[in-house]
Amino acid sequence: MKNLFPDDYLNSILDVTPAYLRERGLGGVILDIDNTLIGHNVPDPDERVLALLDEYRREGIGMCVVSNNNGGRVKPFCEKLGVGDFVPNAMKPAARGYRLAAERLGLPPERTAAIGDQIFTDVWGARRAGCYAVLLRPIHKGGEGAFIALKRLCEAPLLKIIKKRFPGR
Repeated sequence: MKNLFPDDYLNSILDVTPAYLRERGLGGVILDIDNTLIGHNVPDPDERVLALLDEYRREGIGMCVVSNNNGGRVKPFCEKLGVGDFVPNAMKPAARGYRLAAERLGLPPERTAAIGDQIFTDVWGARRAGCYAVLLRPIHKGGEGAFIALKRLCEAPLLKIIKKRFPGR
């Protein structure tokens, strides 16, 4: 059960600044795509997200995308982000994709922040791999399909507890 609770709960990827990462001893980020960096099935990243990723590069923070999407979605999106490392078809919440990403970043999982918007995929997978799990509010709910809508419904009771653990967020 503890693997379903994140280490932190934030409003947006924009809250995960280089200073935030340094304060926690984290040297790399593992990023989800849909509803973490962009809205679900949106083709292009937001300029503010691109600016944040540029900050990561300047600060020497490694980045890897881990997604359950296939390579046809992940690779072109990562090219737009300027992120060279990615793990498509990760089968989250399996820990394998997160461990592979941390290895590619040259960091132990505990020095890597795994950032996503879903408890049963992103948080659970990150925690199982030993990463610092950051849960974000989804950028946009809706249009995600029946399976994700069902997962969000199942996540609702846990999300109430999480929001109490992180008041004001």
